[in-house]
Amino acid sequence: MTKIMNKLFVVTAAASASLLTGCVPAGVYQPPQAPQTLDYSREVNANFDATWSAITNVAGATFFNIKNFDKGSGLMTLEYDNMRGNVGAYVTCGEFVSTQAAYKNPHPDPKSAINYMTISDVQMHLSGRANVMARPVSDTKTNIQINSQYTLKITQKIGDRIESIGEWNFTSREPDTKTVDVAYKPTNVTCQSSNKLENDFLTEVTARLPTNITSTPVEQPLAPVSKKRTRK
Repeated sequence: MTKIMNKLFVVTAAASASLLTGCVPAGVYQPPQAPQTLDYSREVNANFDATWSAITNVAGATFFNIKNFDKGSGLMTLEYDNMRGNVGAYVTCGEFVSTQAAYKNPHPDPKSAINYMTISDVQMHLSGRANVMARPVSDTKTNIQINSQYTLKITQKIGDRIESIGEWNFTSREPDTKTVDVAYKPTNVTCQSSNKLENDFLTEVTARLPTNITSTPVEQPLAPVSKKRTRK
């Protein structure tokens, strides 16, 4: 009787393990590709004053908070928090290539490794700061550069509890790698900027610059001078 019970226990355990394994997506993690360019600067056809005014307008009209600025040095420090909820568009943490779809899709990329980190409700929180530098090149040209710092926190909600999955700290140029579970397997996950923040900011500043139209003044013909007749 004991042998029969032991055999039943082994068979049940094996079946449970097989069922559990079948629920775990099988796949391969692929880290994000390095950005094609690390040059987050543009030279615009506008003088420094017009460029600085455009930078200030863009910073005030978007999700940024102006922390401090100094027009004399051309430096402005901006802070941001959660990007108005659209976090996924600004970061990439690589993909999990699998034939099985993720249970949750907090990241807009359906293959994102973030979507495979847990079956619980996932929340992404993004905060950081950006340094914007404007430098006059000439009387009609200005160089703008932006460098950003990111803090990405990913959490999961289990019942009434909020538990941390991982936290990454990276910049416009340098990614960050942390070990977290992807499809229930410890994985070195690299997160980095998608370059959207930097590119969008520079594009918006450029779009707000005045269009400089130089016109050559046209010389008007001189009116004929009438001579007074003198009486003889």
